[in-house]
Amino acid sequence: MKRSCSFLNLSSSTLVGSMATFLVFAVLSSSPALSQDTASPSPQAAGDVPGLEASACVTDALKAMQAECYTFRGQEDWSDPNGQVVELPVAVIAPEQAGNPDAPPVVFFPGGPGYSVIGNRDYVEQLRKDIGDRTLIVMDHRGFIHAKPTLACPDYAEVSPYHNIIHTPAITSSLDPMERMEAMTGEVSACYRKLESEGIDVAEYNQYAVARDVDEIRRLLGYDTIDAFGSSTGSGTVLSYLQYHPEHVRAAILGWPWFTSLRNRSPLDEFYVAKQTFSDVLALCTASSERCREQLPAWFLAIDRARRTLDDRPYVATVQDEGQEKRLYFDGAAFLDTLYLMLPSDYAQLPRLVNDIQAGDYSSLGQFFRIDQYQPDTEAPNYALGYFLAHVCNDMGTNRPTPADSRAAIQREPGILGFEPPWVCAWWGVDGDVPSSHSDPLQSDKPALSIHGQMDPCCGTRWGEVLSRTMPNLQTLEIQAKGHSPVTECRSQVISAFLDDPMAEIDTSCANEVPLEPWALQ
Repeated sequence: MKRSCSFLNLSSSTLVGSMATFLVFAVLSSSPALSQDTASPSPQAAGDVPGLEASACVTDALKAMQAECYTFRGQEDWSDPNGQVVELPVAVIAPEQAGNPDAPPVVFFPGGPGYSVIGNRDYVEQLRKDIGDRTLIVMDHRGFIHAKPTLACPDYAEVSPYHNIIHTPAITSSLDPMERMEAMTGEVSACYRKLESEGIDVAEYNQYAVARDVDEIRRLLGYDTIDAFGSSTGSGTVLSYLQYHPEHVRAAILGWPWFTSLRNRSPLDEFYVAKQTFSDVLALCTASSERCREQLPAWFLAIDRARRTLDDRPYVATVQDEGQEKRLYFDGAAFLDTLYLMLPSDYAQLPRLVNDIQAGDYSSLGQFFRIDQYQPDTEAPNYALGYFLAHVCNDMGTNRPTPADSRAAIQREPGILGFEPPWVCAWWGVDGDVPSSHSDPLQSDKPALSIHGQMDPCCGTRWGEVLSRTMPNLQTLEIQAKGHSPVTECRSQVISAFLDDPMAEIDTSCANEVPLEPWALQ
């Protein structure tokens, strides 16, 4: 949801450093990263709230990139300060070659939710490539792994489909969907209780509060306006920033967006929209190949037929878990959940796979379900998993489901178990402290660019199409053959051109530069 939807970012390591505190005034007043027309910030005393103090960079990646690093201190509860303070690492990264000194900086809003990018140099370098000769500002939002407090719930990685990819108990522990549900809900409740026991005001970790944090950081850095760039759920946070601080945004880039007003719909509705993507892939095959059409004469029914076959006769695999044999169960719901997570890498195999399953040939399912990649112990070192839950659930406000709502949805469609948020929020302990209008569709005439991967079941072009109803200056780019967080030359080319002139019509002729893979047929 990448998952990045940053739920596909699986290989990052945790790099936690210490923060030394200095006064910010001397550094900011001479910083080459600031545009010439920014106001000089006022001197900050250590401990001021809100305040921004120069500090040591918290990751090796930021040090290597010669970032200017700061610690931001803000109120945990902006609307009614409770005496508790959040501390966030902020980094300003100058372009390698100076560009327009009057151009606003690009502020990156990370997704996940809860995925920290500031320790991943390759990730940040890609952002720099995307935005060209502009200043980049990156940070960990409140609750992230380098922030204080960190909303840490490491045990949740063992049961979450977004972090324990494919082999999570929610998908494979039994053939009873309600039993699989219970494997997750206990950890959701336990996470909330843990955070509450640590004195954290859990309701304050949401897009509304993050938007205020970012705006205070913008002000303290001396910028009048920013260009906002979001990734996945971070694009939803960009929309919240636009909603609450529109006067400070010049333009917005919504990368593979997963935003609140659509995400908060019934999970059953969203699941079937994602499922349609699988049939769309088969339709691409039949439209491009007569041989494919011959082998899939009923391609719109093929996904459901394969699912029913696995429901009638599930695929069962045996793995080693701490020296003991363990059985993993893959039914029809597990088939759909795996496609949801892995479609960008598996789409070309789908025509042959559905035919083989219907014929009772399960010989390729070991590879499809990644049995050889089974790991008994699962970690998500770059994630603050408590923030993952807080963000998803708190931004629902009063729209959170009850346990009865979620149980009924899972009984109707067990595939929802792998399509995790927001049904788990029935077991979260609090409504988020957000305005009643928080999930309303955004009304904005700001120029915006919505980028999608063709093979992204999570966050396809429908999300941009919905936004365009109330954002008349939104443009959409779909990149062929790519999934969530597509990395291509086209992506960087279009983003840079958009930032040069956000109101100009973008050239999407590069969208098909990555060819579709050859279809696997019988």
